[in-house]
Amino acid sequence: MGILAVLQLMISLCGNIGSFSLPSAVIKFVAEHWERGDKSSAASVFYQALRTTLILSVPLAVAVYFGAPVLSAALLHQAAYTAYFHYLAFDIVLTAGLEPVLFSGFVGLQKFRQQATVLIVNAAIRQGLIITLIILLHDFFGLVVAWVLADLTVTITCYAYLLRILGGPKFNFEIRRLLSFSWPLWLRDGVSFASGWFDRALLLIFVPLATLGIYNATLTAFSVLGGIGSAAAGTLLPAFSSMHQTRREDLVSSLARSTRYASFLLVPLAFGLFATAKPALTLFVGQAYLEGAEPLMILAGTYAFTAVAVVISPMLLALGESRLASLSSVITVIVSFAFALVLAPPFGMFGAATARCAGMIFGTISVILFLKRRMQLQFDVDGIKKSLIAGAVMAGVLFFIETLFYSRFMMPVYIAIGGIVYLAMLRFLKAIRKDDIDLISSYLGPRMAFASNLLSILLSPTGEK
Repeated sequence: MGILAVLQLMISLCGNIGSFSLPSAVIKFVAEHWERGDKSSAASVFYQALRTTLILSVPLAVAVYFGAPVLSAALLHQAAYTAYFHYLAFDIVLTAGLEPVLFSGFVGLQKFRQQATVLIVNAAIRQGLIITLIILLHDFFGLVVAWVLADLTVTITCYAYLLRILGGPKFNFEIRRLLSFSWPLWLRDGVSFASGWFDRALLLIFVPLATLGIYNATLTAFSVLGGIGSAAAGTLLPAFSSMHQTRREDLVSSLARSTRYASFLLVPLAFGLFATAKPALTLFVGQAYLEGAEPLMILAGTYAFTAVAVVISPMLLALGESRLASLSSVITVIVSFAFALVLAPPFGMFGAATARCAGMIFGTISVILFLKRRMQLQFDVDGIKKSLIAGAVMAGVLFFIETLFYSRFMMPVYIAIGGIVYLAMLRFLKAIRKDDIDLISSYLGPRMAFASNLLSILLSPTGEK
């Protein structure tokens, strides 16, 4: 797992450099020209970006290929892993130079169903090849070979489809327009990359590969929780942007309601992961990863108290404050990196997790302060407070049950009990209002009326619908 973390770090680094955020430019310009019926310009945007990312990624791949002995010795502490980097170099051309633009081409053309189909098939092929080749080769080397074969398959498939839609290569679109749009985003993506990998990069220096592998699995588990929050933020950005253009008077109340519902959704998930970190890690990745339970608890516990930042941060972009949004990200990275430099060498994974939490806290504070400069800022304090109380009680109950009846295979039972306790506490605290039930009912629709009625019975203090 430590080797896997290093290879993923290399792929992500080269992808961040090689793509130059041109996929975002492809989505914008291809969509604009395709919507106007200008197929030739849309094709030119796509092929110009594809050629540029290929030009940028090939030198990176060449450097990795010929620098493989040095990289293997420096990062994996053994020259025997040189072949891993040789094959990784071929994968860099695909994942950094071609795939990002190809997938963005699907989005720009609004071929979402086709893209989803390709991604699902690719995931199935990738996992099947990984399992097959590792078994056949009896070595981790099979995973790297599987990456190359799977990415080559999806690249050929995507290119063949887009070639049929857009026609042959054209390069009439000015590359200057693409680069002028993408380079500020490239800086932002660089900050995001640093935010995602700073702790693992430092741990690579200070701890054994096995420890890095445990921490990498821990962050993978935590990323599931973060992904849910990011998905929520992604749905709020266009809504906030639309209100900013047409109904600015609704922004304050909408933001307050967003903090309410984000707390009801994210806080119990964070407290649940906090309380079940040990059985969750040992069940899904094995007893050897038990050491990662405490860092996971730290991350999940901090997320419970900073989840509000997930739903208010899109407001900065909706208000056109992209610089402040970027500055908040920079503050998060700087604080995290500073804490990691101090804490990672003596405390290893525990210090790295604490550093990431410090960044989350300071990032939340910066977003709140920046927003207060631009608008009246209101939180649903009552909803946030009650969700935190309910989540804390749920976590306490789960800890108590785990001390009496612990088994990693009881994870589904812990989840069920946690959900029941959390809902019971919301009912006891009278946290759910009638307008909350009405919103759920309108969202679920008449076909799911039984679900909204059930929630009304469970959550309403009087038991009335």
